[in-house]
Amino acid sequence: MKEIVILSGKGGVGKSSLTAALAHLLTEKGKFRLTLADTDVDAPNLHIVLGAEFDRSRAVAASDKAMIDYEKCSRCMRCVDACAFDSIIGENEPVIISYSCEGCGVCALVCPEEAVSVHPVENGKINFVTSGAVRVVAGELGIGESSSGRLVDIVKREARQEASLSGSDLLLTDGPPGIGCPVIAALKGADYAILVSEPTPSALSDLQRITEVVRGFGIPAGAVLNRSDMDRKSAGITLDWLARNEVPLLGTIPYDPHLPKALARGALAVNMYPDAPSSLALRNLHKVVEGLLD
Repeated sequence: MKEIVILSGKGGVGKSSLTAALAHLLTEKGKFRLTLADTDVDAPNLHIVLGAEFDRSRAVAASDKAMIDYEKCSRCMRCVDACAFDSIIGENEPVIISYSCEGCGVCALVCPEEAVSVHPVENGKINFVTSGAVRVVAGELGIGESSSGRLVDIVKREARQEASLSGSDLLLTDGPPGIGCPVIAALKGADYAILVSEPTPSALSDLQRITEVVRGFGIPAGAVLNRSDMDRKSAGITLDWLARNEVPLLGTIPYDPHLPKALARGALAVNMYPDAPSSLALRNLHKVVEGLLD
């Protein structure tokens, strides 16, 4: 089984829409069996783009939090002074602010009464959904919760297991934006990375950063330029950078108003508007990705 992860560096460049369209096109003729992983756990939306049907979900503990046993606590307030995140407050007795606690355990180390301890807490869930012949495993972090990187790692493990059970040829991962811990967790074990960008200065800057991260892990990568005709000058600058840095250009997708029209109806433009410019470009990209898999 191959693993391809789709990343962007910058959010809002069309990564999830591209992932959904590729998943549909790769399974359209039954040539590939596919499992999807949505690792953008802070804002999972792949199931919405696909119009997927909800199957089940389960809570996960991907974070640790400090807890106080007030029967043991002597109110010495050493934990308040030791917390670097200001997550323990109070004047007469310590009170833990759960949402900002990082679970580092310093408070437990300095407590002379051993009244503070650190325990795993449920801070997110994993959703299992179905879209046609495609199974989707999606992580969802609770509001204000931390440890998104750890949750991404759990999602990838669950998705690999799901892919193995279903006999999938490909695990296609919709990665999170940025270059931090969640992105690194999404990259782990990937055979190839598709980097999605758009012709703007900020998108180029983030493309450069995510390319550096991917190369640091020794993972081959190629780029897709979305909304490629939005700004001809910026597009030229981006294409020139890709060529100079030997990042293969897998395809370009023009700006197309048909795409948001389809998304507003919970459908894919490649289905609803098969002859639209973006749909034709996506079909060309799908052939390139098929070539990578072959």
